[in-house]
Amino acid sequence: MTKSNTLEVLKQSFEKVIPSQDARTTVTPLEFVVCLVFCYLGDSKTFALEAIRRFMKAQLGRHLSRSAFWERLAGDRLKTHLRAVVAELMVALAVGITSGHQLLKMLGVTAIWLVDSSSITLWRRAQKQFPGTRTAAGIKWHAGFDLLTGLLTWFQLTPTKTHDRKCFPEVKQLTGKLVLFDLGYWDFGLLQAIEKAGGFFLSRLKSNAVIEIAEVVQGLSKQWIGHALLSLDFSDKAGKIIEVFTTKIYRGHTLRYRVIGFWNPMEKEYHWYITNLIVPAYLIYPLYRLRWQIELIFKACKNSLNANQITSGDENIIESLLLASIAAHLSTQTLFQLGLEEVEDDQQFAMSFQRIAQVAVALAPDFIRFLLNSAREYFDQLWDKIKLFANEMFDPNYKKRETSLMRIQRLLCEGEV
Repeated sequence: MTKSNTLEVLKQSFEKVIPSQDARTTVTPLEFVVCLVFCYLGDSKTFALEAIRRFMKAQLGRHLSRSAFWERLAGDRLKTHLRAVVAELMVALAVGITSGHQLLKMLGVTAIWLVDSSSITLWRRAQKQFPGTRTAAGIKWHAGFDLLTGLLTWFQLTPTKTHDRKCFPEVKQLTGKLVLFDLGYWDFGLLQAIEKAGGFFLSRLKSNAVIEIAEVVQGLSKQWIGHALLSLDFSDKAGKIIEVFTTKIYRGHTLRYRVIGFWNPMEKEYHWYITNLIVPAYLIYPLYRLRWQIELIFKACKNSLNANQITSGDENIIESLLLASIAAHLSTQTLFQLGLEEVEDDQQFAMSFQRIAQVAVALAPDFIRFLLNSAREYFDQLWDKIKLFANEMFDPNYKKRETSLMRIQRLLCEGEV
């Protein structure tokens, strides 16, 4: 997708689902949503809702009374518009933003998804709608991201009290994909469902899982076949990679999965990983480490896109502000694709989602002008600044210290998987 098409897709995604005309208001729904999405950015640790109203007035050069602003901010209509634009962006941008085809081909998957959740503390008066766990009130953002593009692929908003296992993408979406998740989602039924849907999974093995060794691939003698894996002491094998196939009787079905153990010298014990992916065992731990990227995406959304700056106890405002941050994340991922076109091939696996979010903060006013005006000059101004910031979007130390993705690529090439 060309630079022009990438930005036009972004623009059309907003225009397709949000009215650009409304005779009842001075500020149109499109103007209100675009300003809300792109003003709710920055590195400030405090954020007042009144600052949003002042920002809108300054950007649009029009009066917006406090009463009108609060009425619209707390209304169902705004939340509906934001959900619509998030859904549209998720579909439209996924068509054009691609990366890492060769890596995926070597792994034998069509995409790598990261699934996790992040909790956001809310004001105490929101505890009825959003009961918390460690705090009185909180909202949890459950999300799936494409590892190679950073794009949101699935999300759900719930009270913090909701257990992660109750929220997961529909498994039919995972056909051909590798999904990485932590122990909060671990369940034999989920593993079975993903495999049945034609997907691949990689997760830590739950410490209380009762599974038997059915076949030894490496690191052990065959005398251990038939024993419960997690009941054994393998400290004498320290340093070796242990790979076995295990079986588990689950609801009348025999489940058979690869389990790979890596020695942790700090904890002086093995960490076990379960998967149905067919790649060399030494790749499993580096692959699982890629799951950390979702923490960096959440951190970028909180620190630069202010996803954690929700200063209201109103249910609609809470959801609208978080949806605005999600829309901002999706919108700014266009920078990823445009940045790829400007950097060298060896820099592409060093692109940083945190750095992209920081660049997005600097370009927020340019995004607003481009999205709300048809004149070519606003497109050119935005594109010129994107080119200017292109080298700021990747890890500057990638030549001295390879990134996690660069390591996977190197191991795959060395092993000729």
